[in-house]
Amino acid sequence: MAMKCKNCGGPCRKTSHGDYECEYCGATFTEAELAPKKQGAAASAPSGGGADVFERNIDGILELSWQGGQYIFSGSGFIISQNGYAITNTHVVTYDNGVSCRTLTARLKGQAIQASVVLLGDDHHGSGNGVDLALIKLSHMPPNAKALTFEQEGNVRNGEQVYVIGNSLGFGTAITSGIVSDKARQMGGRTFVMTDCATNGGNSGGPLFNAKGNVIGVHVSAHNNADGMKYAIPVAYVNEFLRKARAKGIPV
Repeated sequence: MAMKCKNCGGPCRKTSHGDYECEYCGATFTEAELAPKKQGAAASAPSGGGADVFERNIDGILELSWQGGQYIFSGSGFIISQNGYAITNTHVVTYDNGVSCRTLTARLKGQAIQASVVLLGDDHHGSGNGVDLALIKLSHMPPNAKALTFEQEGNVRNGEQVYVIGNSLGFGTAITSGIVSDKARQMGGRTFVMTDCATNGGNSGGPLFNAKGNVIGVHVSAHNNADGMKYAIPVAYVNEFLRKARAKGIPV
């Protein structure tokens, strides 16, 4: 490919010294200075776009379901460690009276995996004393399954782009997007991340991502009650819940 002068755009010829000289203006350049810049493999898609976030994290997103009597309950979750622990909401894995369902089915990219409820963060179906989080354990980690990455605590900005990935309406994994409307909305004595992402009950327990593809919260549909605004439990609460789990001897 012919080299073009960076000054005037004229053709450059290689000299005996190995550099290039413009035939029009006489300016000289090294080969590196004239070589076109490489775009890289990710140039075809914007860094941090929704497609990138989805593809980076889909191997850690869980579709959850269990049957209680004549009813089938569904929700979302996500893997947090390579030994098979995952996060969801308390209200996803308990009966209305707050009793754990004990076991459930997790689907990862279409593959069914048995899971067990290890620890509840709330004492009554997500509306009692505590935080609406639950720790579950997969019976095994499928090939290529991955643990998702948490964003640093407090590193959330009002107006930033965010994404929710989860088991939409219980029909399978889908992604929606929006912005952070309020990074510290106070409700019932707790702090939530408020967004305008389109979600429904099946998204409960699934992750809320920033544009980097890191988890900034856990979606909680139990609080979807304010003119279309949706809420997520911030990472700070998740980390505190996991510290309590480790204090109980759970190797998460």
